[in-house]
Amino acid sequence: MKIVQSLAVLFDLDGVLVPTVRLHKAAWKELFDQVLPEDVSPYEDQDYFNYVDGKPRYDGVSAVLASRGVDLPQGNPADGPTVRSICGLGNRKNAIFERLLNEEGIEPYPDTVDVLRHLMGTGRRLAVVSSSRNANTVLSAAGIRNFFDVIVDGNVRASEGLKGKPAPDTYAFAAHLLGVRPEEAVVVEDALSGVAAGRAGGFGMVVGVDRGAGRQALLDSGADHVVDQLIEMIQDGSARADLARPADLDPTTYPVDPWALIENKEGDSNSATLFSVSNGNIGVRGAGDPSRDLGSGTFMSGFHDTFTIKHPETAYGFARVGQVIQGVPDASDFSLSLEGYPLGSPVSASQKVDFRRGVSSYVRRYRTDDGADLSVTAERMVCLFDPHLALYTLIIESPDRTMTVDVDARINGNAPRRQVSNDPRKSNLVDGCGIHEVLEDVDGDQEGPVCHVYRCNNSQMTAVLAVRQYVESTDGDPGARPMVTSALPEDVWHLRVPAGGRVSVRRYAAYRSPSILPVGVDCGLVVRTREGSDARSMVLACLEDLDSACHRGAGGLEGAQRSWLEDFWRRGDVQVAAGDGGRIQQVSRWEIFQLAQATAQVRNGVGAKGLSGSGYDGHYFWDTEIYILPFLTYTDPARARAILHYRHEMLPAARRRAAIMNLDGALFPWRTINGEEGSAYFPTGTAQYHIDADIAYALMQYVLVSGDDDYLGREGIDILVETARMWASLGSYQSDGRFHIHSVTGPDEYTALVDDNLYTNQMARFNLMAVIQAVHRLDEADETGEILAQARQRLGFGDEDLKIWKGMAEAMFMPYANQEGVHAQDAQFMNRPKWDFEHCPARPLLLYYHPLAIYGHKVLKQTDVVLALFLLSSWFTPEQKLADFDYYDPLTTGDSTLSAASQSILAAEVGRKELAMDYFRQSLFADVFNLHDNTEDGIHLAAAGSVWSTLVCGFGGMRDTGGTAIGIDPRLPDGWTSLEYTLLIRGTSIRVTVTPEGVGLQRMSGPAMVLNVNGHPRKV
Repeated sequence: MKIVQSLAVLFDLDGVLVPTVRLHKAAWKELFDQVLPEDVSPYEDQDYFNYVDGKPRYDGVSAVLASRGVDLPQGNPADGPTVRSICGLGNRKNAIFERLLNEEGIEPYPDTVDVLRHLMGTGRRLAVVSSSRNANTVLSAAGIRNFFDVIVDGNVRASEGLKGKPAPDTYAFAAHLLGVRPEEAVVVEDALSGVAAGRAGGFGMVVGVDRGAGRQALLDSGADHVVDQLIEMIQDGSARADLARPADLDPTTYPVDPWALIENKEGDSNSATLFSVSNGNIGVRGAGDPSRDLGSGTFMSGFHDTFTIKHPETAYGFARVGQVIQGVPDASDFSLSLEGYPLGSPVSASQKVDFRRGVSSYVRRYRTDDGADLSVTAERMVCLFDPHLALYTLIIESPDRTMTVDVDARINGNAPRRQVSNDPRKSNLVDGCGIHEVLEDVDGDQEGPVCHVYRCNNSQMTAVLAVRQYVESTDGDPGARPMVTSALPEDVWHLRVPAGGRVSVRRYAAYRSPSILPVGVDCGLVVRTREGSDARSMVLACLEDLDSACHRGAGGLEGAQRSWLEDFWRRGDVQVAAGDGGRIQQVSRWEIFQLAQATAQVRNGVGAKGLSGSGYDGHYFWDTEIYILPFLTYTDPARARAILHYRHEMLPAARRRAAIMNLDGALFPWRTINGEEGSAYFPTGTAQYHIDADIAYALMQYVLVSGDDDYLGREGIDILVETARMWASLGSYQSDGRFHIHSVTGPDEYTALVDDNLYTNQMARFNLMAVIQAVHRLDEADETGEILAQARQRLGFGDEDLKIWKGMAEAMFMPYANQEGVHAQDAQFMNRPKWDFEHCPARPLLLYYHPLAIYGHKVLKQTDVVLALFLLSSWFTPEQKLADFDYYDPLTTGDSTLSAASQSILAAEVGRKELAMDYFRQSLFADVFNLHDNTEDGIHLAAAGSVWSTLVCGFGGMRDTGGTAIGIDPRLPDGWTSLEYTLLIRGTSIRVTVTPEGVGLQRMSGPAMVLNVNGHPRKV
């Protein structure tokens, strides 16, 4: 049972809601210091937990006296505090407690009110069940009496004749008063006796709060779950986890390997993400999901369904067409049975993704009832060098005896089993969305390829999957050549595995779907594609793909994969000597490997999760331009250009969106797959106008670093001009003579619809200046002037427009807080109260607090000003960076995986070394440690790009302000002996080596150039 499944929550009082334990412990000690004879052992703190905690007062007196062999009469509850009876001493303890309560007062635990508000807000009925007769007094003194429908205290227990804890009577009575059955309620206790009462009463869940009784003792007493703080109850595993995770992965479960990630255990849904493979067009999850149904196995780039967004209260211009990634049937799924019986649990299991082979594999070892061993290995390889091909390998080995193994290899197109979630980061099932098969097998020959055609219900997008498989068998001689090679049917295989030998099956798979024409949806829900929905041509293309793949053979495909990765690592590797046994190097390479996989074949946009899961519905955000493109720009500019080309193709839809928003130029969608704005919540969606400047920034960074003036003249200038027009129409001059931009949301989604957001204003300024720079660059690069003339004619802009945009850039307002001595995040930010981090600690805030509760406070989801300090580095002084970082860092929750990288980069630059490493580890291990409790939904590609940026730009010291001021000024962490990375700048490949002694530069290829190092020019 979970809290959300309960109807009521029944709390103990002392030590759970309020820290009266301190007062009670003091009162008990004062009592027994006064009354225990001198010839017995004195009262100790542990006696409270052993004899008193959670019990009725008189029972506690009796238990302590009995432990010392002291015998007193029971007496009468009316006995005065001076009477030497059990009741008299109990009444004296109560008098002491009331005196201490009046003298010192009482406050609830810091998170108590927050938890009670959340439970009340979600409709839970609440009660307090306490042995104390002072419960109402304490609750009133603590200011929380109003939260509870029922109070069952010592007075009620006495009047009703109920047994006290550990008997369940008081809790059962409270449930009765609330009108719920015990199995529908949760008991929350810190005392062992109270936990035992909850368990004895058959309650749906018993939560132990460890205030000193001990986690194991609470579990042994019957707790289902033990927490240290109440807030852990409502977070319930769906929130961001505490970032203070272990310093390292368990080396037994996750051994260090510089070129692979390995997991020695049976996988789970997080493993399925971590060991996924992709080429940017096809993505296949690793092993670990309960099933490989649609959405848990294989995805294709851009393949998605659409639906009508239903706004309960709609308005003009709201996003109208939703988009959700659709899994395609999975061909890598094999279910095995041995001699007619399903295989049981393996005796061992491991999984591995190899960064140099580009292969994900798992190995499971089984032991049969007669003691024989069976080993099953499955490998998944998606071809990085070909957008349409994948190779799946199944290897079965039987060292002891000959076995017959049946393999169910049918394509898994079962309906998805994902659960509906309130977490916006996850993908939800949408009624009416899905896929269906529209064509039977094209070729019925069992030895030939089998094709399947699938179509989305609403978007009408079509995907084709074709498979062909061959089996190879060897005898027990490890050096023997295959004895048998033959084709297999698609569905079920009957394999004879010889003793001491192996059977290998190679399944070749070809996937095809049309590329999206990212212009949005014209009308209805049908998505426009370049190739249309002609299934026949895609089937024929798939068959050709299979013929080619089978002709090359598994060895040929695997060799091409290795060659592709060799070239990739030559350009993109970052070598780290961190003095930690190689873990940082290993995980850094895993992160960079994700960038390789997600962008190897750029056919559509690159989603925030790539093709590793369904998180964020498969949408494409600013993550790509700000966090992924810098890596490509400096290591593989051809792929960077391909991604920017996709943005250029969105211009028609972006122009239409700008018109809807009463703006000129183009406004790119905040989240999308097909060019249509897919954000149904405009305050943190459409209002993030900075998306235009982010794209312009990445575009200019690419052009200036690569020197690709051809792209600038053909496509880049179009984006720059149209985004400049958007800013010119969005902002306005005010009476101060400055250019202001109102009612926008910056990168920090915990402040929305503000005026003069610093990040937005300054990035808009960069955008406006970039148009001027681009025009000058094209004018100088083209002696004929033809390219620029065509752009002017095509876009309809002239010198007067350039003059206007230049003036706006120069007049752009920069919010500054004179009193605090820092840049203000926006015009209203400094006037807001600070978020109560102590009393409202649930994380992430977006799952536990209404947006209006968040927007009215100084609290950040992710860095905003600090990100601007990094991206526009040369625009700010070192003193400004230090002051701004120190002010905003404590306000940042880190609820976004985008936050830690820029915080680490700036922390390194301003000398906050420990913080820099802490944030780097948060970014580096975001997925591998599952720090945000959503790794199962897919890899955070922005975090992967951020790891490269933190290594290269943070510790490696590279800065470029969007390509305008490239330089290197490293901040190597303490204990690191070297850091090496490669930059490709205007055709020159430079190897940068950073050590404690300085910076070494080696020109690997290309013409000589001058690079600014530590503030001084150096020729390389």
